[in-house]
Amino acid sequence: MHPALLRHDTTCLRRCAPYKNLNTGDNGAMAEHNQLIDAINIRTAVRAYDGEPIDDDAARQLDMTLQPVNLLGNVNLQLVLNQPKVFEEANASGHLTGAANYIAIVAPKDDEQAKERAGFYAERAVLTATLRGLGTLWVAGSWDKAEAAKHCRIAKDEALLLAVVIGYPKNRLAYQSMTYDELCERQRTHRASKTYEQFTATMDDTTRAQAPDWFKAGVEAAMKAPSAMNRQPITFSYNPDDDTAAAHIDTSAGDEHYALNDLGIAKLHFQIGAGQGQWAWGDGGLFIHK
Repeated sequence: MHPALLRHDTTCLRRCAPYKNLNTGDNGAMAEHNQLIDAINIRTAVRAYDGEPIDDDAARQLDMTLQPVNLLGNVNLQLVLNQPKVFEEANASGHLTGAANYIAIVAPKDDEQAKERAGFYAERAVLTATLRGLGTLWVAGSWDKAEAAKHCRIAKDEALLLAVVIGYPKNRLAYQSMTYDELCERQRTHRASKTYEQFTATMDDTTRAQAPDWFKAGVEAAMKAPSAMNRQPITFSYNPDDDTAAAHIDTSAGDEHYALNDLGIAKLHFQIGAGQGQWAWGDGGLFIHK
């Protein structure tokens, strides 16, 4: 785990007080939830890596994360190590530096919902990697997809959709010496983000003001979510009549190729931020808070 998160762990329960009503009945589940909130708060897109191999323990932990999410999501996410040729052009151009490892996003090819599930569950692995002090970057175009496919197990009814670059950030020692608050500030300022009002564009001011804290916390977590083309093409709405939230693809964002993947990523962030609940898959799918 990133040293700052270890130092921060003693204050996490106090800082996460809004989530103390989670009905987990399990201190371990509560601790895991708090860690995922922390991961969301410090995760950034990392384009420069130090080129060092991911150590065996971290790789094993990532593989252990992928096994259950593959079963839950009916996807085939795979950790591929030490294949710099996949990113040769991007590394040479300076768009990336030292990229060599990736999580291959493999899913059933004739299942549109699989794209959303892949985004949801792959982002869960991204947050685990963040907790391990690893950097990540969702990529749609900064890689050689054909070369990447050579190192994956892809069945006839599956397709390689996207990838997540993964590795130790360049200047790792400086990164590891940062405090939790410094990492949060780094996350807050590392890119421009749509506003809360833009993320809830279909809601009026009155409904926004009346929305419960769990909805606001969910949207704020989703605002920190990555998207394949950095367009953040997802909006959220709250229905006071049945106390549900809904997630929608914003077609005006111009991200039709990767919008379902981004929908899954945003839904995961929202779910973690909201504290507890469950999504229905699909554009317009409802979230029931528990």
